[in-house]
Amino acid sequence: MKKNIILIIILVLIDQIIKILAIKFLEPVGSVSLINGVLSLTYLENKGAAFGLWNSRWLLVGVNIAIIFVLIKLLRNKTYEFTKQMRTAYSLILAGGITNLIDRLFRGFVIDYIDVNELFYYPVFNIADICIIIGILILVITIVIKTLQKQEQNYETIQNRKHK
Repeated sequence: MKKNIILIIILVLIDQIIKILAIKFLEPVGSVSLINGVLSLTYLENKGAAFGLWNSRWLLVGVNIAIIFVLIKLLRNKTYEFTKQMRTAYSLILAGGITNLIDRLFRGFVIDYIDVNELFYYPVFNIADICIIIGILILVITIVIKTLQKQEQNYETIQNRKHK
């Protein structure tokens, strides 16, 4: 659990430092191309949820706090045995949620800055969004693998009973 807390703190700090740099250097110019036609840094104040959906600041703060609370409670619950992958996934999701919550509480919006719009038609996003997406992917993959393993065990149990 200690490693997970350190991971969360590091990711929150990285994202917040980049956001401070974005305010100082990127906000005045708007956008800077890093790889022509592929990747730009674009300053965007996102007042909505993921990818600009919804627009109620306090509703989003409430939802964000609720999700963070549930994840922390889940991770601290001794009833569940989480794999290393699941703990990492929850830590990534928590880090992303915490850093975006910091933005909403102290700025009134989330600062987005990674822009791949020229390559893909995709909204501007940030490190927190990447953490959340990767965390969800790890969680889904882990759950699918565990489910398939459980089904395989059940199948083997049924087959063994048939042959007795």
